[in-house]
Amino acid sequence: MAINEETKTELNNEEQESGHQESGHKSLLQSDALYQYILETSVYPREPAPMKELREITAKHPIFDENGKYHGTYDFVFVDADKDNYINYHKRLVDLVKVGGLIGYDNTLWNGSVVVPPNAPMAKYIRYYRDYVLEFNKALVADPRIEICMLPVGDGITLCRRIN
Repeated sequence: MAINEETKTELNNEEQESGHQESGHKSLLQSDALYQYILETSVYPREPAPMKELREITAKHPIFDENGKYHGTYDFVFVDADKDNYINYHKRLVDLVKVGGLIGYDNTLWNGSVVVPPNAPMAKYIRYYRDYVLEFNKALVADPRIEICMLPVGDGITLCRRIN
């Protein structure tokens, strides 16, 4: 699905109305140095020790390795990210999870929009990502490497167990 400038403007206006705004530091601070300064002087000194440890460990351990070093090493992965890339994440994550391991995907019911007619009234950002979520759900059903269970909790969570 292509996104044009008009759609971006509409999505941004809707995000501002709903209180969901993009939190990328470039859009707010315009400076990597300022962003780093804020992290080092305000954020990191106040973070609990377990969060600091987790941040430092994950910074040194990229999940998407290119050489296959970590294939089949993870027991569980949870994804709550940009819905238009869920299929791309799945393609890479399924190899990283052990046979018998789980991948959880959040928001797979996408505000219930996946079960209503395409012309039903819905917010523009819901409508925009609806097709991505539908396509992703169909891709999971067709993937022979996993078995799935969709949980109607919150906005929908789909658990995928790797079977081969």
